Amino acid sequence: MLGVVGALHGLIYVPFAGPRLGDSPGYEAAAHAIRHGSYTTPLPDVDVTGLPIPGSAQGAPERQTYRTPGYPLLLAAADYGGARPLVLILVQALLTGAGVILVAFTARRLWSERAGLLAGVLAAVDPFPKHYVPRVLSEALAGFLVAATAYAFVRAWQDRAPAWWALAGLATAALTLTRPLFVLVVPLVVLAALLRRSWRGAVASAAACALLLGPWLAWEGDVAGRVTMASFGEGWNLLLAAHGEGLHRTAVDVERSPAYARDFLSVHRFAPSAAALRTDPEAHPHYLARADAEQRRLAEHLYWKRLRHEPLTVLGEVVYRGYFLWMAHEDWVQPSRLLPLLRAVDWLTLALAAAGAALAFRLGGAGRALALFLVLFTLVNAVHHVEARYAMPVRGLYVAFVALALLGLLDVLGRQRRKAERGDPERRAGEVAGRGQVRLGQAEHDAGHHD
Repeated sequence: MLGVVGALHGLIYVPFAGPRLGDSPGYEAAAHAIRHGSYTTPLPDVDVTGLPIPGSAQGAPERQTYRTPGYPLLLAAADYGGARPLVLILVQALLTGAGVILVAFTARRLWSERAGLLAGVLAAVDPFPKHYVPRVLSEALAGFLVAATAYAFVRAWQDRAPAWWALAGLATAALTLTRPLFVLVVPLVVLAALLRRSWRGAVASAAACALLLGPWLAWEGDVAGRVTMASFGEGWNLLLAAHGEGLHRTAVDVERSPAYARDFLSVHRFAPSAAALRTDPEAHPHYLARADAEQRRLAEHLYWKRLRHEPLTVLGEVVYRGYFLWMAHEDWVQPSRLLPLLRAVDWLTLALAAAGAALAFRLGGAGRALALFLVLFTLVNAVHHVEARYAMPVRGLYVAFVALALLGLLDVLGRQRRKAERGDPERRAGEVAGRGQVRLGQAEHDAGHHD
C-alpha cells in the first residue's frame, strides 16, 4: 500500500510539472538514436561547452558520448511521444512506488519492522522526488536503482550469497549508466564484499559490473579517445566550485564572472573545423573529452592555489555546498510565505538524517556501510558544483536514516517516561531503607515498653 501511495503521489504533480527541462532534449535525442538502431545524434547549434557549431555542420552525425545510455534506454522502451509522455509518466510512477517498497524492505532488514514501516511512510509522502515523475529526466529511474542497489547490497551483506553480490553489482552498474556520478559505488561494493571475506561475492559483483559497464567504457575509449564514464561534465562542475560557488555566490553568479568565463571558454581553441565536424562523427566527442580534461586541469590548479592562500574560505565553500545539497526546498518553486517553514523542515530533516547515520554507524553491519556511503556521496558532491536535485535519487535512503533517528528518539522518550512512572530507583531505595529504620526503632521501643 505504501508503494501505491508513492506512485499515486508522483501522479499528483502531472498538471503542475512540465515534462521537459534543460537536460530533456539531450535524453530525447539519445533515445531517438537508440530506437533507430544506433547511438549517433545530430550536432546542435550550440554544444555543452558553449561552442557555436558552424551552420554547415549543424545536424551532422555525432557519436554520443556525453549522455550515458541508461535513461535513454528507458525512454526508448517507453516509446514516449506527444506533448505529454503518458506511458513514460506511468512507468516512472511505478518505479517510484517500487522504490518506496524497496526502501521499506531495506530498513526492515537493517533495523526492525517499525523502522521499515516508518521509512516506507516517509519515502511515500516525501514530496520532493515526486515532481520528477512527470519529467523527462533521469531522477525517477535513478531513485529506483539506488533503492534496488541498497536492498541487494543489504541482502548480500547479510546472506553472503554470491548471487546477491552479483545483483548488487548489476544494480550498481545500471545506476552508473543512468547517473555517472554513482560510479563511486562500484569499488565500494567490491570492497564491502572483501571486508565480509566473501571472495566469491567480490568476484561476482565485479564481473556483474563489468558485464554492463564494459561495453560503454569500450565505446567511450574508442569514440572519445579516453576510457571514462562521460566525455564531458566533470571539469565543468569542478570549475564552478573552484571559482567560489558558495554562500551568497550562486552558480549563476560564478558563471557571470569574467575569470570563470575565461576559463570555461578557453577550451574553444580545441574546437574541430566545420569540415571535420561534417565528415567525422568522432571529431566532436574527441573535442569534448579534451575540453573536459582542460577544464579539470584549470579547476584543480585554481583549487590548490586558493587552498594555499585562503584555505578557510575554500573549506567553508565546500561545507556550504555539502549543506546545500540536502536543501530539497531549493529544487522546487515554493510559495514565499511557506519558504521559512520549508527551510526549517529541511534543517530538521538534515539533523535527523545525520543523527540516524550516526546511530546506524554505532549499530554496525550493512547500515554502517550505507551511512558511510551517504557521507562519501555528500563529500564528493561538495567539492563540485551542486544542485539540490542531485540528491533526489538518494532521498529514499536519506529518509530511512531519518526514520531510524525518530525511532531512537521515541525509544529514549519512552524510557524516560517509564522511569518517571516507576520513580527514581535510588530515591526509592532510600525511602525503603528509611522505612526499615523507622520499623526497627518502633520494634525496639515496643520491646522496651514490654520489659
